[in-house]
Amino acid sequence: MKKYLYIIVLFLAACQPKQKDARELVTVSILPQKYFVDQIAGDLLQVNVLVPPGSSPHNYSILPSQMKDMAKSKVWLQIGLLTFEDAIGDKLADINKDLTIVNCSEGIDAIAGSECEEEGHEHAHHEAYDPHIWLAPAEAKIMVQNTLNALKAGFPQHSVVFDANYELFILKIDSISALIDQKLASLTNRNILIFHPALGYYARQFRLTQTALELDGKEPSPKHIKGIVDLARAQNIRVIFIQKEFDVENAQQLARELEGEVVIIDPLDYDWEKQLQDITDKIAAQK
Repeated sequence: MKKYLYIIVLFLAACQPKQKDARELVTVSILPQKYFVDQIAGDLLQVNVLVPPGSSPHNYSILPSQMKDMAKSKVWLQIGLLTFEDAIGDKLADINKDLTIVNCSEGIDAIAGSECEEEGHEHAHHEAYDPHIWLAPAEAKIMVQNTLNALKAGFPQHSVVFDANYELFILKIDSISALIDQKLASLTNRNILIFHPALGYYARQFRLTQTALELDGKEPSPKHIKGIVDLARAQNIRVIFIQKEFDVENAQQLARELEGEVVIIDPLDYDWEKQLQDITDKIAAQK
């Protein structure tokens, strides 16, 4: 009898309506930005992420259900250099006239042209600019400053907490930056071979050279692969990095040519600190 009563209690509990989250809503474009907001706001705000895990922000199409969340958001923290952000800007004016849109790349010296090898992306206003600004601590600090300013403007009642958390987070970013410098200090081969050019800002800060297999945002041609093979052999590169959301077939083909290996990284993971350290450890492990 007790067993049946226990089952009934569990059933009734499961049927109870879930309490709505009363916290005010902030929208971000990608998961690492949620990490930034959480570091500053703690649990004071609810964070809506547009690009889900496993999707690429370069060609993402926003879902109708996400537009509903955008209608409830007070602030949208953009990367500011992603194509899809421009694509939905006009729609938002109709559903949420009070939404504050913040460009988190403001103040960053964006990498452009052949440096980021993304000329093929049809950016409405940001053509050929590398959007991967969150992957370098130096640029992340500017993003976090822009995030803090936006949150204080949108939710001034929490400014004291935001400021205190921001100061702690900046110390953490500086510590991560120093640790990366230390881990890469003795690296003799400072060349990175990567499928999609996501480490441009990271490479710039830590004095590395990034070479991308992907060309103009498209799958590499046999001619381009041959050129990369020749370059990699000349520079003794045996590791090809590829992001989690990309098909590894071309990278594996190149690895076989070089008698090397494919190493997967996840720059879009929520845990920004953990991913930077993981990327650094994998680069430092190159012979």
